Amino acid sequence: MVIYKSHLPNLQVPKSNVYSFVTSNPNKTPDTFPLLVDSSSQRVITFGDWKRDTRRWATGLKSIGFAPGDVLALFSFNQIDYSVTLFGPMILGGACTTVNSSYSAGELAYQLKDSGASVPVTHSELLEVAIEGACLVGIPLERIFLYGDQTVQGFRPYTSLMPTESTPENQLAQIANWTTTAMICYSSGTTGRSKGVELTHTNLSMNTLQTSAMQGPIHPHDNPILSVLPMFHSYSIQMHMLSGVYNGQTNVVMERFVFGDFLASIQDYKVKTLNLVPPQVLMLVKSPLVDNYDLSQVRQVMAATAPCSKELVEALLHKFPEVSFRQGYGMTELSCASHLGLYEEIIIGSAGRVIPNQEVRVVDPETRQDVTPGDSGEVWVRGPNVMKGYRNNANATRETIDSEGWLHTGDIAIVDSNENFFIVDRLKELIKYKGFQVASAELEAVLLTHPQILDAAVIGIDKKEQATEVPLAFVVRRSSALTENQIIEFVTSRVANHKKLRGGVQFVDSIPKSASGKILRKNLRSLLQHKMGQQAQDKDRRKLMKL
Repeated sequence: MVIYKSHLPNLQVPKSNVYSFVTSNPNKTPDTFPLLVDSSSQRVITFGDWKRDTRRWATGLKSIGFAPGDVLALFSFNQIDYSVTLFGPMILGGACTTVNSSYSAGELAYQLKDSGASVPVTHSELLEVAIEGACLVGIPLERIFLYGDQTVQGFRPYTSLMPTESTPENQLAQIANWTTTAMICYSSGTTGRSKGVELTHTNLSMNTLQTSAMQGPIHPHDNPILSVLPMFHSYSIQMHMLSGVYNGQTNVVMERFVFGDFLASIQDYKVKTLNLVPPQVLMLVKSPLVDNYDLSQVRQVMAATAPCSKELVEALLHKFPEVSFRQGYGMTELSCASHLGLYEEIIIGSAGRVIPNQEVRVVDPETRQDVTPGDSGEVWVRGPNVMKGYRNNANATRETIDSEGWLHTGDIAIVDSNENFFIVDRLKELIKYKGFQVASAELEAVLLTHPQILDAAVIGIDKKEQATEVPLAFVVRRSSALTENQIIEFVTSRVANHKKLRGGVQFVDSIPKSASGKILRKNLRSLLQHKMGQQAQDKDRRKLMKL
């Protein structure tokens, strides 16, 4: 057995409520330190404000009967006080589930029901969807609260539950035990519809320590970061909200990603570190807008959720010679990160090195034997950052974490002689669109509800010009009257924005399947390549005919 470990020593595993952990203040952050800044309004939440407001929010939740084991759902765009609402239920021994802000009412309802959420907090622009989703699962409307300070259609801001700022410390909610589930983040796992990943207080605190150990040379107090990643995503939760509070970093919060505003915020707030996804890196490299802004303060760029190509990284480093670049690798089931690159040692193409307190194997998926270094195999991970399991889904948990505690990631990697990991493929049938996971099985299920579709399969195809994958559907239709646009519109009306069939539709006579009924996606990819090759040949013939 070949087990890879970090080049750094192990760290002491935290045994406290995650709120107590992130406020333990290892860098002696003063209470006056600007922890969060709203990029548009310039509103500031200091470290002292954050600690007290989070306790006040927990006290308000307790006043409406929120108890240990209960679940709060956050359904919103990025907000400066998102982390306040995130940590409140965890103080009480409850849990928080974060919901994609682009979800339809049906998708929201699924997550509310599966997580057991009883109190949603939402944005006024999403209120109608939140109402419909809550009604579908029987959550009383009076338990829906809003961000902001205004009552809208009778729905109150979440701050209306908070006691006054002068409330004595001993009358605020006390901090509960740390052994419970703290967060339920939704991931597609290795197959099928999204699953609730149960993360404990130890999982979250440990991964904060692990990632902080590989943070880079800039002191946190002098290292403003830009919260442009969606806050419902585990990447943002770990690298911004958890690590930001624990280390004492100023987070400049953008409600939505608008590229011009993104560049202006980097310039105006002298942002030094950017945590991005590959399409955003591509925009930094290619967009002419970049030249209109002063980005000279940027010193560190990290990309995660999908690999950046060698060409893209080289172009970034050429355009910004003062920047150090790294990639990270992980998954929600690992509390976010399992591998991080070193800013001090740029290895182009590498997903990074193993973080502390973690064991990693690279295993042949057929033989279940560890591969020889330099050969490819599936990444298996074991450590205190591995999830508790999938909520209400013991079978999926057993399929992902074996009896010895190894989490089978479904991703294929090669390890070089210096123990840098390179992700080269993946077993799981997930499509990653701009950092978001799209399950083929979920889109196939939607397609099969169409009365004119007999069978369907979905794969991801690369869009190099966007540095991302997009879903493409293969469809067996009942009648040739059914068009590609009709199918695309049908799916669009039923799924979140990132799940649209941006790769289009290919009509086929049948879907290739194994004897057991499993869709043979490799055959579909081969079919697509053949069709594209045939189309290229036909195009060349037409050109010759014109000559």
